[in-house]
Order: sequence, then C-alpha cells, then structure tokens
Amino acid sequence: MKIGFVGVPPLELIEKYKRSFPQAEWFDLDVPRREISRKDSMTYLPETTCSVIQTILSNTMTIKPELIIAPTGACKCDSMRFLLPIIKRILKSVEIVDCRNTDSKDFGHPLCESGLPLIEKFEMITANVSNPKPDLRPERTKPSAGFWGVPPYDYSILKLFPDNTHVFGWTRCMENKTPHNMQMELHVEPGIPTVFFSQAFCQKNILAKELASIHKGLYVEVDGPMDKSTQAKITAFLELRNCY
Repeated sequence: MKIGFVGVPPLELIEKYKRSFPQAEWFDLDVPRREISRKDSMTYLPETTCSVIQTILSNTMTIKPELIIAPTGACKCDSMRFLLPIIKRILKSVEIVDCRNTDSKDFGHPLCESGLPLIEKFEMITANVSNPKPDLRPERTKPSAGFWGVPPYDYSILKLFPDNTHVFGWTRCMENKTPHNMQMELHVEPGIPTVFFSQAFCQKNILAKELASIHKGLYVEVDGPMDKSTQAKITAFLELRNCY
C-alpha cells in the first residue's frame, strides 16, 4: 500500500490511515526526487505552474499511490485543488481524500528557533508531518538571520544561511501543525535581517513582497533551481547585515 500526501494533512487523518494501513509506505509528494523530473508534468500543466505543483504531479505519476491525502484551500493552495481532477484522470483507481486542515492545537516550533543548520531544520520539519516526534525540543538560540517562506524546491538555497537562522512563514506553521494559521504566517521578529522567499508563480509572493517591504528584508522569487544571481543577492544581503 502506497499513501501519498501533500502539505500538512489533519493529524486525525494521518493517525486514522496509519491505524488502517500500518504497513503502508508513505510518500511526501511535495518533495523533489532525483530520479523523477518535474518536467514530466508539463504534458498536463502550464509552464507558469509553480515548481511544487509540478513536483506533486510528477511524483504522483511515477509513484502511483493507491491513496492520496490532499489538503486544499487556505491550508495548502487553490492550485492543489485544481490539480486533483488531473490526478484522477491519470490514475483512475486512486482514492483522493480532499480535505481541509483547520487544526488549531499548537505543537510549537522549536526547530524553527534552534541553532541547527537551516537545511536540517527543513528536513526535520517536513519529515515530522507524517512521523510526528513531539519530543524534539532543541534549545532556542538568538537569531542572526531569518528565512520566511515555504520549503523551497531547491534546498541548496538553505546552505547560504548561518545556523542561527530562525524560520518564519508557512514553514513555521508546518512545524506547529496549523498550516491555515495566517497570524503565524505573517509573524516576523522585528530587527532580524530576513529573506522573504517564495516560489515563482505562487500566490504567496503577494505576502512575501509586502512583508519584505514592511521589515526592510530581501524579497526573493525563485522558479525551480536557484540561479547564481539569486545566490549572489542573498549572500550579499546577509554579509551586509553582518549575519555571518
């Protein structure tokens, strides 16, 4: 049994399907895989579709899960909702659980405020979606920089940041298991040099650009892999703000 999921499904649903299918193999369809090209989705999607949605469809086409837990709406995005009919047409036998995550219990976000390397924080936060580990309580550190946004398609961008980078935006909502929490998504600690990141063609660019303006941060929009120009911009911003 293969179970795919996107975003942050309601905890109740995750627990339900883990009980029903204890031997199932779980796949985070948002996560790029080296052996699967997101370009496989281009037969069905416009070129202006964000990299994450392309990745979800490409992964689904290759992995062929029997069941997909698909949060849509405010807890994920409308693009995911529009993708479901395409998935159903390609995989006619797949069971799709179209759901909304309105969970309001706060699990905290200690990883976001820890001194771990930024790439490790993101790997642990995304892994915790289907395998919750509530005992993870790393020590809070004083932030030297901030990263606001969603998990990027290209994790190499995370290597540009110092270890004491605090995480804000939807990724913080992910760790807290409240992906629809707009108040938390908008929160940024004042005075921290923060990069506001969003995937190209994602609606969250509206928030990213506005918050960057308010907090005098750096707004970055990336389509797929990071280019050298973006890398240079981020590095220069962090160096000029004495983040290293």
